[in-house]
Amino acid sequence: MNYKYRFISVAAIPFILMMLITGCKQTESAERAAGAVNTPEPITVVPAHQDITPAVQAPSAVNAAQLAGQPEEAHPGDKVTLSSAEQSGAAQEKTAEPNKPASSPAPTPKPKVEVQESYSQAKPSLMGLTMKTSPETVIAKFGEPKEQFTMDDDTDPLTVFDYTDFTVGFNKQKQLQFVDVRSAEVDPGLNGLTLGQTVEDAYNALGKPDSNTSYVLSYKSEGTVLKLDVDPKSGQITSIKLFSGK
Repeated sequence: MNYKYRFISVAAIPFILMMLITGCKQTESAERAAGAVNTPEPITVVPAHQDITPAVQAPSAVNAAQLAGQPEEAHPGDKVTLSSAEQSGAAQEKTAEPNKPASSPAPTPKPKVEVQESYSQAKPSLMGLTMKTSPETVIAKFGEPKEQFTMDDDTDPLTVFDYTDFTVGFNKQKQLQFVDVRSAEVDPGLNGLTLGQTVEDAYNALGKPDSNTSYVLSYKSEGTVLKLDVDPKSGQITSIKLFSGK
């Protein structure tokens, strides 16, 4: 009888051990689950002197001015936006060159002499003017003179119109007394002859002179004298004048 119970007890040992192990595992799992659920969250401790109130950002001066409807006050570092007109003006100022010299006025056109007004034996003229040309006609043709002055003369003072490239003089009776060409840049109306050209050019343009020296060529016609001063060394014409020969 004792052997029978001993056999049963020995046979039941593995089963009992298995039940104990399973129970321990279930208990451990339950404790872990309970621990996972009931684990308190960590608490952050804030020092008593630290202010945890959320900071409120004060409106900038620009935003405050905009809200108040007042002009914005510029501050260093602020980005300034210009209007289209201001941008255009700024671009023009930037493009403009400082100390740029003003453009010079257009040069005055040189007077021209029509072909029919050129010098001839039948109608001696210079700059298209004859001894019968009046002061009014000269002004109508060439405009107001650059300068006007009186040339003293014991017998008959002359009124002179200075046109820079040439001058003309009138007596008291407003009769033309002389025409003096002083620039090679104008055509005096001598069939293409101008100051600076040679004696040979004068022969080709005007023919043989009435008087010929190393210094002067003279053409006389209709109470006038056309005088060409010549440089004897170079043979170039240095002066051209037409005056009354009476």
